[in-house]
Amino acid sequence: MNMNSDLFSELKVRQKRILESLGNDVLILPAGAPPSGVGLFLQADDFHYLTGFPEEGAVAVFDPTQESENVVLFVKEKNQQEEVWQGFTIGVRKAGERFPADKVYNVQLLELKLKERLKGRTVYYKSVQNQRQNAVIDKLLDQEGIETTDVGGPFDELLEMRVIKSAYELEQMRRAIDITGEAHHACMRAGKSARFEYQLEAEFEYACKTRGVRHFAFGSIVAAGAHATCQHYVENNGPIGKDELVLIDAGAKWNNYCADLTRTFPTSGKFTPVQRDLYEIVLASEKAGVEAVAPGIRLMDLHIISARVLADGLKSLGILHGSTDGIIESNAYRDFWPGALCHSLGLYVHDVMPPLFRGLDAERKLEPGMVITVEPGFYSQDFNYQISEEFKHIGIRIEDDVLVTEDGHENLSIATVKEVADVEAMVQSGAEK
Repeated sequence: MNMNSDLFSELKVRQKRILESLGNDVLILPAGAPPSGVGLFLQADDFHYLTGFPEEGAVAVFDPTQESENVVLFVKEKNQQEEVWQGFTIGVRKAGERFPADKVYNVQLLELKLKERLKGRTVYYKSVQNQRQNAVIDKLLDQEGIETTDVGGPFDELLEMRVIKSAYELEQMRRAIDITGEAHHACMRAGKSARFEYQLEAEFEYACKTRGVRHFAFGSIVAAGAHATCQHYVENNGPIGKDELVLIDAGAKWNNYCADLTRTFPTSGKFTPVQRDLYEIVLASEKAGVEAVAPGIRLMDLHIISARVLADGLKSLGILHGSTDGIIESNAYRDFWPGALCHSLGLYVHDVMPPLFRGLDAERKLEPGMVITVEPGFYSQDFNYQISEEFKHIGIRIEDDVLVTEDGHENLSIATVKEVADVEAMVQSGAEK
């Protein structure tokens, strides 16, 4: 398959920025390692971002001092015996034709070609666990006494580049998000007939794979009833009761880019009064967070906006008490929502984010082109002894993927239903078996 011309051009621009960040230094960037056993390989994020090359065991070298070979790819040559057992490879010649590199060599020449280049220079390098070329690179660096660093320089530049999504990247994310939303709808329609969590997990994966998905952003969370009070529940093997809520947090990948959506729905097709009251509070909190997304606001500011709405709602049900300011300052609401509202989204589900965005005292503000999640929740377990039994063992999370635009935001997952009436209608549209 030939690379999209727009992506080819974009990769060249990315490579130029990395070369400019190097000065006279060198960056060695290994590809991802093969999966253990037989499995579907997914390229390492940074390697994909800068080369587009999809195979494991490769190495990219960025060297601004070599005019004719600024960007060099070292890849596996085609091998008839390996292709009998382990799948087909692109090979050196076709890699040179299809991917943006000044030169492509057989990876077996890696040590020979690098030896003279690296002497007396600072080398930026991060090894990748189980990568086939680790031993070759490490041996060369050790023999030549070459200093390496895995921080600063091109790594900082790469992080900044990945935070702001291009038009091409957003196109991939929109597709991943659209498919993920359709799969959530499929799960809602199957909710009345599902008897175990893994059946809905299969429903989600089937809906994605029939639409061309080959990888998932993370292991799906399909949590019924009290299981939903664990934010990262992954067993997905419990029974589903007829009047329970089911929380599904899952996402497809499309051309390596992630979606991450959560929806919660009643298996009966109708929220009970308590379920509805709590759901409406989480929904109001989520919508307030989404609406506040804009350039110039900090992630913690968004979190507090959403937390205040959640706190006010829980106060109305008698779950929290006191002033809203006091609840926020004392973190009393965290008994029921221990997580954070947002994280970055891109090639990885919790995508890269510069340090100044993180933490209570983070000063850096959102910028156009960033994509973040907005995901408040309510989770009550037995240790929440201060509330009445009717509110216990309930977990609710609602999560959208949101793009920061020049004048505000765009909810990329707006088509995935979340209003009470729409969710109930979606569940009821499924046939009970």
